[in-house]
Amino acid sequence: MKKPAVKVLSLTLCAVLGLSGLGGAAYALNNPGDSAPADSAPAETATKTTPAGGGKNVKDETVYVLARADGSVEKIIVSDWVKNALGADSIDDVTRLSDIENVKGDETYTLGGNDACVWDAHGNDVYYQGSIEEELPVSVAVSYTLDGTAISPEELAGKSGKVAIRFDYANNQYEMVSLNGTQEKIYVPFAMLTGVLLDNDVFSNVSVSNGKIVNDGDRTIVAGLAFPGLQDSLGLDRDTLDLPEYVEITADVEGFELETTVTLAANGLFNDAANEAGEFDGLDELDGKLDELTDAMDQLMDGSSKLYDGLCTLLDSSKELVSGIDKLAAGAAQLKQGADGLSAGASQLQAGAAALSQGLDQLAAQNETLNGGAAQVFQNLLATANTQLAAAGVQAPELTVENYAQVLEGVAASAGESPAGQQVAALKASLDSYNGFYQGLQSYTAGVAQSAAGAGELNTGIGSVKDGADSLSAGAGQLYDGILTMQNSAPALIDGVTQLRDGAMELNDGLKEFNEQGVQKLVDAFDGDLGGLMDRVDAVKAVSERYNSFSGVSPEMDGQVKFIWRTEAVKAQD
Repeated sequence: MKKPAVKVLSLTLCAVLGLSGLGGAAYALNNPGDSAPADSAPAETATKTTPAGGGKNVKDETVYVLARADGSVEKIIVSDWVKNALGADSIDDVTRLSDIENVKGDETYTLGGNDACVWDAHGNDVYYQGSIEEELPVSVAVSYTLDGTAISPEELAGKSGKVAIRFDYANNQYEMVSLNGTQEKIYVPFAMLTGVLLDNDVFSNVSVSNGKIVNDGDRTIVAGLAFPGLQDSLGLDRDTLDLPEYVEITADVEGFELETTVTLAANGLFNDAANEAGEFDGLDELDGKLDELTDAMDQLMDGSSKLYDGLCTLLDSSKELVSGIDKLAAGAAQLKQGADGLSAGASQLQAGAAALSQGLDQLAAQNETLNGGAAQVFQNLLATANTQLAAAGVQAPELTVENYAQVLEGVAASAGESPAGQQVAALKASLDSYNGFYQGLQSYTAGVAQSAAGAGELNTGIGSVKDGADSLSAGAGQLYDGILTMQNSAPALIDGVTQLRDGAMELNDGLKEFNEQGVQKLVDAFDGDLGGLMDRVDAVKAVSERYNSFSGVSPEMDGQVKFIWRTEAVKAQD
């Protein structure tokens, strides 16, 4: 396995689990031999926390399990880091290791009875390793199938087909604890994290139970997590909540080969989780949290149901809206057509009114000339009549436009039927005829003047009508364009509301499934027996805290331990 590849896997494993003190995984992947680190730098780098004892010396222990491809153990190597928090010259230790070797300094030790080991530390931390032959607290078994048939890793090498690789974990470390008057097995809560790096030229369509997959294009990194024994320790019904106890990887394979796999085991994860759970003020608060969770889910489901109903109503209303928009568009088209016609007619009317006003203005401009000329003719006629009367010896006042009729009527009455009384009667008739013309001309010119004034006002008014008709036509056009845009957007509105409705239905269905498969199972698992559950949690935590070393630890020390399995690679024989 190339060094960059194994570093990627090492980092991924540590990131997925997030446990402290698992830096030895990087060593296990990068060193395919049969020994632990030549020095303890990896462990020191991995653990930078304050000693758990708060003033006590601490033993940080890493157990390396070198295993065959099926998980069977070949060799166990233990690496211990004794943190000399007190800076003591001498450290009293306990260990069941053989072939002890100081891997970093020159501190020496002396063995005594009952596995006692005294280190001459000179105030330093001590890093040492050794071997041991004891049963592991948890075991790993790796099995393989090809196209559904069990097969050994040696037989599988080089073959192709549908392959399943299953990691089964057995928890062997437990204590008998009295719970409610009954002796119960409480297992040390090991979290098992298995990491596998797969070549994409060999493996495809990779899936994993109880884990995650990361694909960088060339390789697929698979990490799976399990908690063997924790289900039984907590007394949980698997139909209600199933805690994984195995990891299974399946893939399509061409020419099977498998690099080294790494499995990490530590109980620190549960200790941290239990400590966080202890932050509740009491069981009543936890019970209240479950009630709040149930109420919240009820509200979410009720809200999502109302959202779906509302969107269904909106969809129906949207269809009615679209029908209304179609009718509105038809009406707007007619309005636009009428407004355009009105504007065109107003333009024609305005042109006619302007021509009429101009013509009347021209006629009215002749009024004064006509009236003046007619008056002059009348005066000339009257002057001629005055001359004729004088020549005939008729004595009469001078005739004017205003008095001629009265004067001539008087003269005619005086003359009787005489010839003089008759160019008088005839003269009056002639002047009356002209006076009729003269008065008609006066009325005509007055009418022309009045018509010209009215035509001017009409032209001005029609101009306003024309402006209004143009504005109406423009507004009707904008209204039609806007309604046309609405009409063209209506299908998208229907599609959008339909998608919202379908999404709301999926949300409602998803919330129901989450409530049934998740929340209600959680509530069913814990509600009504919180006291019993917390008693078990406390018991598991206590058992976990007591298991702090594999090879031994002094009562005066605090300890922490983790296990790293490394299986051998599976390769086709040349």
